[in-house]
Amino acid sequence: MRPGCFLFVINFLLSLSCYTQPIGSWQEHISFHSAISVGTNGNQLITASPQALFQYDPSSEEFKRITKINGLSETGIQTISNNQSLTVIAYRNSQLDLLENNTTRSVNTIRLSSITADKRIYDIWMENAQCLLATGFGLAVLNLEKAEIGDVYLIASGGAFSKMNAVTADQQYFYSAGESGFYRAPRAGLNLADFRNWTLLSGQNGLPSGQFQQVLFWKGSIYVQQNNRIYKQVGTDFSLWYQDQWQWNTIDVSETALMISQRSAGNARVLLLNESANPVNQLEHPLIQWPKQSLFFQQQYWVADSINGLLQIDGNNLNRLIPNSPAGIGSGGLFAGKKGWWMATGEKLNQFTEGNWKGYQAADQNWPAGFGPIGPLVEALDGTLWAGSSSQGLCYLHESGFQVFKENILSASVQEPGNYKVGGLALDAEQRLWITNDGATEGLVVRFPDGNSKSFEIPFFYPSLRLSELLIDDLNQKWLAAPGNGLFCFNQGASIENTGDDQWRYYQAGSGKGNLPSNQVLSMVKDKFGFIWLGTSDGIGILQCPEQVFSGQGCEVLLPVVQTDNFAGYLFKGEAVQAMAVDGANRKWIGTKNGIWLISASGDETLLRFTTANSPLPDNDIHKIAIDPKTGTVLISTAQGLVSYQSTATEGGTTSSNVLAYPNPVTPGYTGPIAIRGLVNNAVVKITELNGRLVYQGRALGGQAIWNGLDLNGKRVSTGVYLVWISDDSRQEQAVTKIVFIQ
Repeated sequence: MRPGCFLFVINFLLSLSCYTQPIGSWQEHISFHSAISVGTNGNQLITASPQALFQYDPSSEEFKRITKINGLSETGIQTISNNQSLTVIAYRNSQLDLLENNTTRSVNTIRLSSITADKRIYDIWMENAQCLLATGFGLAVLNLEKAEIGDVYLIASGGAFSKMNAVTADQQYFYSAGESGFYRAPRAGLNLADFRNWTLLSGQNGLPSGQFQQVLFWKGSIYVQQNNRIYKQVGTDFSLWYQDQWQWNTIDVSETALMISQRSAGNARVLLLNESANPVNQLEHPLIQWPKQSLFFQQQYWVADSINGLLQIDGNNLNRLIPNSPAGIGSGGLFAGKKGWWMATGEKLNQFTEGNWKGYQAADQNWPAGFGPIGPLVEALDGTLWAGSSSQGLCYLHESGFQVFKENILSASVQEPGNYKVGGLALDAEQRLWITNDGATEGLVVRFPDGNSKSFEIPFFYPSLRLSELLIDDLNQKWLAAPGNGLFCFNQGASIENTGDDQWRYYQAGSGKGNLPSNQVLSMVKDKFGFIWLGTSDGIGILQCPEQVFSGQGCEVLLPVVQTDNFAGYLFKGEAVQAMAVDGANRKWIGTKNGIWLISASGDETLLRFTTANSPLPDNDIHKIAIDPKTGTVLISTAQGLVSYQSTATEGGTTSSNVLAYPNPVTPGYTGPIAIRGLVNNAVVKITELNGRLVYQGRALGGQAIWNGLDLNGKRVSTGVYLVWISDDSRQEQAVTKIVFIQ
């Protein structure tokens, strides 16, 4: 090959591979639309959401995301504090991270301690190398240099565990506000681990008794908060300095004002007080809905709002500063299709295309007001989307806008009149939309492409009329999950309109009743053999004979027995199988409250297992799983947010088209897997040198083959161009592509 051609191949293939996520890699899709804390780190702002952090540089207007994938040890942030270039992050599970110069040091002493009281960290005070933590049991000393807990101060009477809400210091004393009162101790000269060296100031010196929420050192004085009142220290006594009737979230200080984040009867504001306790300004805006912390930085005000993220206030202008992300944690459907990925978060619909998230919500007038919470999602062949709601019916999203359907298709819930509840959605081969009408007497509805509809009453008694997921098998039979009551199967016969040949069957737990593992069916998938996998609150059952459901033989659910170490047991026995998905190689991805598994096509082998301990999973509680058929990317929605994992299998086609190898070229130092995508289903793949010498032979996983870059002798191949030969078993579908190696 001429040098110019070789460079052309490299540049061309590199331009293709830059759009792919490497095999085995993770990508986070954490929401930053909720901000709970904001501080400064040099010339940048650092903002905490409940699941992660982001830095924002006002001069360059650039964001940097800091998540479990690139620095954090956990998700579930309780609070943060900044000191010069150091950020201390406290998580709800009492883990601590010290983030400095892109390096994280973790402290798990409190999390792993045997303390039986509340171990959460509610406030962090830092001064140079000193750091005190206000926790649910007392105060703890954090050694910032050694990244370890140095001592614990149980300062309440008798050295009892007592929640401390806040801690600060002036030049002479440490101060702590908590459930048992307001305390003070000298900064030097005494053993602060002895509770007798802490003085209870509340109940005397002008202070009331009871719980105190916050203490601050500002303008040379100590201020302490009790509910909606602030007391200021004057000499040795305290006097009431300010009070109002609002609900207070936090108090923060700036160079010129003390700032109180407040709410009252649905309104919100940040009130600014001068040293005389006179209001000098108040920050109000429709986007300020639930302010959690305020900051004055570079002559502008910044508000961390738990509803609308980080807000920048410059005079009369207000800007939302949020890294591109979904609007929240997935609470409803998750779907990957022609128009990208779709995820429901409450009353908001989120779409991910070309590397960016787009939100559909009433505030942007591209989504019906009050529609939600959004549940199941399904995409039609033309890429339009159907979304179901747990109260407001059905929404159809298309290029011209949206349409909402309620009483013109659905029936209201018997127990919740006025609510039109959609439990599940599925489209059949004729693009008829099937709907489980949760809570209604006629629980199954079909909408025809011409807009007409028909309802069916399920001929069995099932308490509460609850219906959720809906699945259509290869025989066009409909499977309806009835939470707590089992499962229904419906066969429409020769004609939907003719109910005379309709057939129904009721599946429940127990031999002879259908043999479900449990009556609580949580998830359903159909695999490539046509088998129906049923995830329940007590493991998995497989229905391998759907063609016999209404025959004389019948068809009961199989409870597969698998060997684990030296023990045999039912598949996922004791686990609540909340989510399942089938990939292009017919393998099953299984989600429970204890992480996610990849198991073989038959279910007898565990291929992968991911938890928060061995992966960037934000949480072990798996809500939904979806797989992008084109790329094989596995979307995992958890209780703490969405992540994606690049798997090895894609959906195979009937031909090999748009074949792509990546990474390509394979650059020096890369030792990971090389994927060849866009193949005919289960293709035979051979890789040769230009002279025809065979270096690899294998089969695709669905529509994607994986090569480790080694030849048949287990040695790394040399620099050069390698030909990839692709064919199906009949050799009628064939294709060739190239991979460039640079060693």
